[in-house]
Amino acid sequence: MSAAWGRPVLLGAPELLKAESRAVVVRAQARGGPVPTVILKHFPDELVCGLDDWAGAEFLTRQGLDVGPRFLAGDVAARLFVLEDLGPGRSLEDALRGEDARAATGGLIATARLTGQLHARTMGLKSEYDLVRQALPPRPQRVRVENARYLLEHEGRLLRWLAAVDAEAAPGMHEDLETVARTLADPGPFLTFTHGDLAPGNVLFTPNGPRVLDFEYAGMRHALYDALMWLVTLPLPDELVSRADITHRITLSSQCEAAQVDSQWARARATLALARTVNLFQWLPPRVLEEDREWAPGLSERAALLHHLARCHALLATADGFPGLARTLESLESRLRERWTVPPFVWPALRQSGF
Repeated sequence: MSAAWGRPVLLGAPELLKAESRAVVVRAQARGGPVPTVILKHFPDELVCGLDDWAGAEFLTRQGLDVGPRFLAGDVAARLFVLEDLGPGRSLEDALRGEDARAATGGLIATARLTGQLHARTMGLKSEYDLVRQALPPRPQRVRVENARYLLEHEGRLLRWLAAVDAEAAPGMHEDLETVARTLADPGPFLTFTHGDLAPGNVLFTPNGPRVLDFEYAGMRHALYDALMWLVTLPLPDELVSRADITHRITLSSQCEAAQVDSQWARARATLALARTVNLFQWLPPRVLEEDREWAPGLSERAALLHHLARCHALLATADGFPGLARTLESLESRLRERWTVPPFVWPALRQSGF
């Protein structure tokens, strides 16, 4: 830090914020620095995630985008980098689990708008991002190619689910999966910088509006990868999903002509929803048939699987293509609903909201 700023910097006693396998995170006072307190992130074991996090923060800082904490300094040998401290605040997850419906719904829409701004303002900046990321020890392959390969290489995990419930893969399923993977690897006009792990706990509300934290899975990929948070992942009322979708689309459309075309937008949503739904069946083994566990606080694995299938079905209904994969997932959903009765999940803040 002293070298980066050209003057002595003295750090105060660290306050441990998080100690996980991916990173150890502390807050400390920085006497003599450009900000009063800083966040230090140490990634002793997860080198690729740590460097992706570093590169994402540095890239956004270089572009002057006020989306997350500013990157301040780093040391590859120490596997450590330093960020601006945004201070304490409530997360989007705090809002959804609270009692204020207006704060929760407004927070989600503000997050969708911020995400659209992030995507719009990083359209066409692939080379600029690559310069930052490749200046660090380079990753084995581009994150979007990694996502596409995972989808295809673990097709057998989806087939095991089908066999476990006596369902069959419809003709054309594999070819549709290849089409989805090709779009992940080459998003065309939707290629932009993405957070990669947009979740309610990674959105912090500050006096200057929402900011996004933790870029461990960031990289250049399809813009709607981040939109999966409201399109597929979170159990949300349809009206709120539509509002977030429209907000993101309008904001992104300022720089992305493809987002202005209804058919292209519908197909993009369906493509990414298919990828994420298949991914969930690749991440969770068929043992869920015998034992249900918590997937996220208040939401079980069975509930998550059924929710993903339902949202994917709804998005496929608005788009052309993918008949083989669509029929396969419909068959799987039907079999699972015969086995499971899962009560709907409602966020505490939305229970009395009228949605």
